[in-house]
Amino acid sequence: MSETVGIEERSAAVDTLGGVIGEAGAAALDGPREQLTESALRAAFALWEDPEVRPKLLGILQAAVNSEEGAEQMRRFIAEQLFAQAGKSIGATDLDIYQMAEFLGVPPVNFGAAAGQVWGAVLMRYVIKLEPIASIPVDDLIKLINPTLHRYLGVPQQ
Repeated sequence: MSETVGIEERSAAVDTLGGVIGEAGAAALDGPREQLTESALRAAFALWEDPEVRPKLLGILQAAVNSEEGAEQMRRFIAEQLFAQAGKSIGATDLDIYQMAEFLGVPPVNFGAAAGQVWGAVLMRYVIKLEPIASIPVDDLIKLINPTLHRYLGVPQQ
């Protein structure tokens, strides 16, 4: 029974994370392209910094690296929710990674590289707690990784 609750809580947390990041990315697509990655990063890190949400997100991350079911849930989250939310802002439905890559003019593999950059920062900060990443102010962390995401996603440098 407790495993079922854990799965349901992880699923709800994935939905929340996907919605928040997807909406931030979608809003950024409507605005200046330079804000695309920063808006999504701010939305994601706001959730990670929330002490009530963080344990659920850590559960998602743990499940993703420890079980095929968790990994599949993470793949669905990335492949379906993020791109679907972003697609809504440009009037597209059922947008996938390839269509979004075409829209931004970047190779689809760049999304995986960008996701790896973000998940690496999350692992270092919230799981491994490696200093100084663990204690750097979120704004400074975003400033540090944002230029790399810009490069991966073809966003003009400011």
